[in-house]
Amino acid sequence: MLCLYLQAPFAACRTFTAGWYRPTARFLTPSAAYGLILNLAGIDSRLSENHPAHASPIPTTLMRPGLPKVRLAIGIPKNDADSPELPRVHTIYQQLHNYPVGKDAGIPEQLAKGRKNNITPVRREFLSELKALVCIDDNPQLEERIRRGLRGEWNRDRYGLPFLGDNQFLIDRLEELPCPQEAFWYERLRGTSDQPPRPHTTRLTVWIDRADMSKTLSCLYAPTQQATSQIPEDAWTTIDPP
Repeated sequence: MLCLYLQAPFAACRTFTAGWYRPTARFLTPSAAYGLILNLAGIDSRLSENHPAHASPIPTTLMRPGLPKVRLAIGIPKNDADSPELPRVHTIYQQLHNYPVGKDAGIPEQLAKGRKNNITPVRREFLSELKALVCIDDNPQLEERIRRGLRGEWNRDRYGLPFLGDNQFLIDRLEELPCPQEAFWYERLRGTSDQPPRPHTTRLTVWIDRADMSKTLSCLYAPTQQATSQIPEDAWTTIDPP
């Protein structure tokens, strides 16, 4: 087992992306954690648009076939309080500028007086003060590659710096910790409707399919109500790429 501690001033885990509204999950998602550990291991998850396996007619970033299977758990490190220290959610507003195509797009060009004739306000959410534990199990070869990456023994296939959501959201601390650690572990909820709602219940993405969004997998999770060093079975999520 490998246990990673990460700390970042800002992060974004997009649950979906629309032109005018880009929300974030309320915590690090299993899909984002998986992408991060692949980056550390020097495994490029991107499939080139020129690759024969890129079946989508739309130029978009798809996942390469043959990515490693892994079982992971995510949690909030225990602090001095008896409750989890969740990251804060913030919203920024920006102006989206573009040059629309077609006579009915945007405002008439003469009214724009030479400027872009379509300006739309957009809302983007992001997290601040993210602190998380990510535990990886059932793949010793991948764990060793991650350790080599943490030591700076990068291979030639590695690209870029580790980031969380947006490439300007870099990580302050990323290190291996002894296992196990006390944390509020995010458990996958499997209960029935007659059970009371758990505090801080949220939906986290497990796998994102950009070619066919119907194959994107997300589940309801909630942190354990008490910090524990024993990772509950329902906190483990298996990611087995197609």
